[in-house]
Amino acid sequence: MKILMIEDDNTIAFAVETYLKKYDIETIVYDKLSSLENINFSDFDLILLDANLPDGSGFDFLKWLREFSDIPTIMLTVKNEDQYVVKGLSQGADDYITKPFSLPILKARIDNVFRRKVKKTDTLIFKDLTLDFTSKSATIAGVNIDLNLKEFSVLEILLENQDINLLRERILDYVWGYDLYEVNDNTLTVTIKRLRSKLGRYGKHIKTVRGIGYRWDNDLLE
Repeated sequence: MKILMIEDDNTIAFAVETYLKKYDIETIVYDKLSSLENINFSDFDLILLDANLPDGSGFDFLKWLREFSDIPTIMLTVKNEDQYVVKGLSQGADDYITKPFSLPILKARIDNVFRRKVKKTDTLIFKDLTLDFTSKSATIAGVNIDLNLKEFSVLEILLENQDINLLRERILDYVWGYDLYEVNDNTLTVTIKRLRSKLGRYGKHIKTVRGIGYRWDNDLLE
């Protein structure tokens, strides 16, 4: 993956570039908008965009960019008020992260945005359990499971990462995103409990990993 980062804080840019390099992600950094005049945006997979730049507004740049490109874009900014989050998302940002931020969380958000953009199929199938991404519905042997959107999203991230231990924080960030003010320590636990119950025999595939989070165990015998 190759990322274009537009950020005038050299400390933040260096930290992000160094961290993402560990995952074989190349990060090209520019500290002002005027440097982008000859950039071919199609050379990049994703943009990390600061909202406040020395020679202009990241919001205005994003609005201009969306006139001709749908390249995935994550805004990075100290502006954490609701009005700015809404503005960034409504102008085409795929995600919005406020500073200061955790580098692992940034990486998880990048993965989530990129996965949503490159998803090739409309369904995800595990045996006779099927997730339909178009209708946000799930079925077992053709019978609908009554999942709400949060339960569907938890099941989605588990099935997309089978046999991988997922941090509670990663699941919470993926499923609740900007609704984190509605989340307490018990929210995910309760959601997992309901999901296990609704999945019936498949519920036992959701394993609790003590001190870490949860895992979809792919190898259980039915």
